[in-house]
Amino acid sequence: MRQLIILFFLFASVNIFSQNYTIDTIHIKSEILNEIRSIIIYKPLNILSTDSVKFIYLLEGENSNYIYQEIYKHFKDSISNLIAVGIINPERRRDMLYINGADKFLDFVTSELIPSVEKNYKTSIRILHGHSFCGAFTVYSLIHKPSYFNYFIASSPIPIMDLVKREYYQRIDSMSNTKIVFCFSFGSKDMKQVSKWSLRLKDNLSGADFNNLDWQFKIFEGKNHFNSYMVALFWGLNFLKQD
Repeated sequence: MRQLIILFFLFASVNIFSQNYTIDTIHIKSEILNEIRSIIIYKPLNILSTDSVKFIYLLEGENSNYIYQEIYKHFKDSISNLIAVGIINPERRRDMLYINGADKFLDFVTSELIPSVEKNYKTSIRILHGHSFCGAFTVYSLIHKPSYFNYFIASSPIPIMDLVKREYYQRIDSMSNTKIVFCFSFGSKDMKQVSKWSLRLKDNLSGADFNNLDWQFKIFEGKNHFNSYMVALFWGLNFLKQD
């Protein structure tokens, strides 16, 4: 097992407060990626370190402010103690695509980011969300490190042509001792490659029985590749609200 490295946090000079939550920007020196990564953390004001906390990791960190505002507005009364972690992504193709460096980025998330962000909390549920390339990374993460998240929400994932084999998901199901929720979706006006391979994945999963892998699929009527990510995220979070 890789020895956990010592990370240093450089907090932004200003801690931003909204009416109901704080926004902190931190910087993590990653030995795995050999670079410093910027992370934005959104935390409701009433959360204590002794509370049971849910974490959602947003792979589109650049849009995380808007995403968290919408999550908070729609789910503040139904999903309690939810902290969001926005990962700023300067090298999206390198980090998100499994043909490039997704393996290293996944190691960074699981071995450096998660332990650092969650070290002072009791984590009850962990969620990973991504759209497009980040959606493909979400599927990749489910296949390669399924135990690190309870919910995987992938909207309009691309490319996933090498991630659709039924055996991958049967292995996840047989290895897991707890429930894993996997939500994937696209818009009815999405790109052809997105719909083609998402439908292939849906067909492959439909032909198998699962005990621990709870997979959900949806096509959002009238949505395209660029405006489906929020409705897809809300749809996925509704399964968390039901638990």
